This record gives sequence, C-alpha cells and structure tokens, in this order.
Amino acid sequence: MNGLKGRRELKHAITKADCYLLRNNLQNFMKLDPHGHDGKYLIRSVYFDNFDNKILRQKTEGFYHRDKFRARLYDYDSDFINLEKKSKRDNLTYKQKCRLSAEEYERIRLGDIEWMFGDSRDLLRDLYIQMTLFQIKPTTVVDYEREVFIYEYGNV
Repeated sequence: MNGLKGRRELKHAITKADCYLLRNNLQNFMKLDPHGHDGKYLIRSVYFDNFDNKILRQKTEGFYHRDKFRARLYDYDSDFINLEKKSKRDNLTYKQKCRLSAEEYERIRLGDIEWMFGDSRDLLRDLYIQMTLFQIKPTTVVDYEREVFIYEYGNV
C-alpha cells in the first residue's frame, strides 16, 4: 500500500445498556476528544457504489481485498470535506484522504468528472478511474454522531 501504515479494525454491535456502561468506564482513564461538543460531533458520509452495489457486496461477502470511496464532512461544515479511500488488505485497513471543495464535490455528484483526470491529487485520479471503469457514483448518505475517547499513551 505504498508505505501506508495499516491498522486492525474490530467492530462490535453492543446494546444501549452496554454502551452506557462502557462510556462510564472509559471516562475513568480516557479523555474526551477536544473537538466538537463534549467529545461528540456529527459526521455525514456519502459512499460511492455502482448500480449493482459492487462495493457493498464485496463487504458483505467478506472480500479480503477491497476498496471503498466516501466523501465526509463534520458538523455539516461544507468548508471542510474529505475524499477518503478505505482499503482492506487481508486483516489490515488502510486509509487515504485529500481535501475537496464543496464545488468539486458538487461537480462529482453531478457526474462532471473529466477535470479529475488531470488533477494533481492521486486520490482524485484514482476515483476518476473507478468512476469511469466501474460506473461508481455517490449513492448512499450516512449521518451519525460520533463520541470519541482518546488514550494519551497509545494510538487509541
């Protein structure tokens, strides 16, 4: 992955009661993220896929080699939009990102993508190739509130 550092991501579904207990325990040795309000902020992600849901199917079928693109903003601030590519290689996850302007995102959303071919950002050129070859486009919007705890003695 061209020198990118991968990480292991483990995701678990928990009940609201377990979430409450976990939150109370974590507060004893972790700090709330200084961004947002009381460690919380809103996230909106727009995921890219094609008419056949190729990317979603790869995830649900457990492919160990897959990529997904998303545009993400925080607290509905369109002045700060990231284009992100998350890649899964075996059991490691890699993430690349670059900034997008609101105007650039809108052009992508409308299918005006030829300008991306010559852009200096590798990630935009990669998205252009995926949009051209596999007909991916923005398809799904996901909104949620994130609550972040930080452990200062590790990358957690």
